[in-house]
Amino acid sequence: MRYTSLLLLPLALAAPAKFQTPELTVSQWSQVQAGFVDGVRSLSSWSWNKAEEMIEEIESIEAASAPKSELTIWQQLKADPHSFSKLVKIIEFEEKAIKYLDDKDSQITFFAPNNDALTPPHHHDDDDDDDEFINLLNTPSLASLSAVLERDPSFAAAEDDHHHHHHHDDDDDPDKKKKRKEIFKIIAGKVLQYHGLTKAYTAQELAQNSTIETALKAEDGSYAGLHRRIRIDKSFVPPSLKINFYAKVLVSDIKSRNGYLHTLNHPLIPPGSILEELFLFPDTFSTLTSTVQKIHEAHLLDWKYEHSHNSSASHHHGKEEHGHFHGAPLATLFAPSNAAFHLIPPRLKFYLFSPFGERALKKVLAYHYLPRTLLLSEVLYTEKHKSSEIDGFTDSLGSYEVFNIADDPSFHKELTVHTALPNATLKVVIDKTKFLPVEGAVKTTIKVNDEPVEVIDVPARNGASHVLGKLLVPPHHHHDHKGEDISSQDSWENWEEWLPAWANEE
Repeated sequence: MRYTSLLLLPLALAAPAKFQTPELTVSQWSQVQAGFVDGVRSLSSWSWNKAEEMIEEIESIEAASAPKSELTIWQQLKADPHSFSKLVKIIEFEEKAIKYLDDKDSQITFFAPNNDALTPPHHHDDDDDDDEFINLLNTPSLASLSAVLERDPSFAAAEDDHHHHHHHDDDDDPDKKKKRKEIFKIIAGKVLQYHGLTKAYTAQELAQNSTIETALKAEDGSYAGLHRRIRIDKSFVPPSLKINFYAKVLVSDIKSRNGYLHTLNHPLIPPGSILEELFLFPDTFSTLTSTVQKIHEAHLLDWKYEHSHNSSASHHHGKEEHGHFHGAPLATLFAPSNAAFHLIPPRLKFYLFSPFGERALKKVLAYHYLPRTLLLSEVLYTEKHKSSEIDGFTDSLGSYEVFNIADDPSFHKELTVHTALPNATLKVVIDKTKFLPVEGAVKTTIKVNDEPVEVIDVPARNGASHVLGKLLVPPHHHHDHKGEDISSQDSWENWEEWLPAWANEE
């Protein structure tokens, strides 16, 4: 603890130094010595806050004089307040992250948003605590949390300091504020874990992957309890890395004693559900989102918490009744874009969105949907349920396969995956090719039924999505006048010859 360090400091200064004494100015040494003299005369006159400030100043000078590669990631962040003071404040508020960021025996990766990244673009002075609380719950961002800590320093203060400074504030409910602080800490902890990887990766090693798992494990019933993943985007001209499509790596490969630190220009936000992400891009997916709502299947792409309808009544009677999560906990969607719907014949589009074509529309979309499956370019996880005949208990099991486990990241993988359309499968071909003799110079492509995927590996809270530029033709039966099956020759152009009949099949 800091107080222990404070009491031992006179002994440390008097003892023979085993290391080079940090260079301090005369006034700084005078402050230190005068502080201890005053402390010996009267402990009641000791300025603990001032002493802590001096101790931190000495520690920061020691850290600055040490070789950067010998510092832990936590020490690196503390040693650069110009870049990371806001992030350090969040980490100190959350407390638990320091343990693994300062662990000298581990090897990890941490993405650190700098001070500019944690400065919200605007703030309304008339926002009250409830508004900030709701905003943070809806968008669990380090930038939002930083804004709360900047606006109300009492959140970051110790409990004793909080009561000392605010016990006269009649507007504050101490229990409510304490509960809110606990929730903020939990959110901060989860989001900080999403910025960390459980292994040490250089930028080139990161570039070899399309997705990679973070330290954040899904604990809300979604994602099969797996570690949530981030998406790695790389560009070679000019060389750059982006995380989750929007966070650019500004400075990479800051070597630390316990791994690598990479700075970001935006904080990472754990992804929303597949449906929430589709709604974020109406110019690309407005037709798809309208479709899933029209056929009343939006819940198959969503995963959200719903409060109990009886919670108010239960609370009134002294009973605490919690809500529950609702939707599909794990799924993969091959998402047709607006352009994909635009390519089909106008007459077909009119049919699909009419009352007469709703059944066909529902079956077509089911063919693009993989239930209880996480399919990414490097990972396939399929969840299966095992029921006990004795007590009726259902247990979730899973088959987990990682494709690129060798030193050479290149591979070719052919998969057959089951869709939500009964007895219908998709043929998925994944190719990862090293196109230059440079680490990280790899290209990953996915084809579904020989159709190229335009955007691969979009991580979501409850799975993943991949963007298609064409609507997939589902398997069906179609015979000519001779009785021969000609379904392989079918396309959307001759849909009237096979689609209405197929839609009415059971």
